[in-house]
Amino acid sequence: MRRSLVLICDDHPLMSQGLRALLKPTCLAVGVVNDGREVITEIERTKPDILLLDLSMPHRNGLELLPDITSAYPALKILIVTMHVDRALADLALQKGAHGFIPKEASAEELNAAIEAVMAGKVFISPRVPRRAFRDSAALQHPALDRLTPRHLQILRLIGDGKSTADMAEALGVSPRTVEFHRASIRKALGITTEWGLMRFAIMLPGEDAGRDPLGESAETVDDPTADDDGTRRAPETGASDRTTPRPEIVGPP
Repeated sequence: MRRSLVLICDDHPLMSQGLRALLKPTCLAVGVVNDGREVITEIERTKPDILLLDLSMPHRNGLELLPDITSAYPALKILIVTMHVDRALADLALQKGAHGFIPKEASAEELNAAIEAVMAGKVFISPRVPRRAFRDSAALQHPALDRLTPRHLQILRLIGDGKSTADMAEALGVSPRTVEFHRASIRKALGITTEWGLMRFAIMLPGEDAGRDPLGESAETVDDPTADDDGTRRAPETGASDRTTPRPEIVGPP
C-alpha cells in the first residue's frame, strides 16, 4: 500500500523532527518548511498528498496561507497542527479550507487517526478542541476598544476574518503600508505585542457568525450517509462511556 506523502510546515525544529519520527512508520515526509513565504513553493516542488500546517508560521501565518493553498491545490489535504487549541480558530481554519485540526501535544495515535480520516475525505477535529466557540470576555470588555477609530474597528474585523494585509488594502482602497500602520496602532492601543496575539483577539470578538460551527451542530458527529448537504447530524449516545470520554469529530464530505 502506498504511503501518503507529507509536507511539514513548522518553524520549530524540534517539532518538525518529532513529527517526522512519528510519521515514519505510516507516511513519507517529503520536506520541512519553516517560513510561511516558502510553503507554496515547497508544495509545488514536493507534491505532497497532505500538508501538516502550523498556524503560527513566520512572515505568513497559516490562516493567511490557507486560501492561496486551497485555490492553487484543491486536491491537497491540509491538517492544522497547532499549539492554539481554540474552537474559534478551528472553525476559521475549516472555513478557509483545512480538513483537520489537532493540537501539537496530540499522541501518535491521534495524529495518524487524523491523517487517515483526512486522506479518506473526512474532517477531523481533535477531542481536545471545545465543541463550541466561546468568545473571550476580555476581548468583549477591553477598555481600549472605545478608543479605537471606526477604521481600526473595521480592520480588526477583517483581521478576525483571516484577511491578509493585501486583502484588506484592496477591500478598503488603501495601500498595504496604510493597513500595516493601522495594525500597529491597534496593537499599541490594545497592549498586544505580537501579530498572532492581535489575530486571536480579533477572532474572539463577536460578529455576525459568532459561535457558528462550520460543520453544522457542535455536537459529536460521525460519518452519516443520511446527513443533509448543509450540515451534519448528532450521533446518538450509546452509553455512559460515550458521555465521559471525548471523541474526535469526524464527518464525511458534504
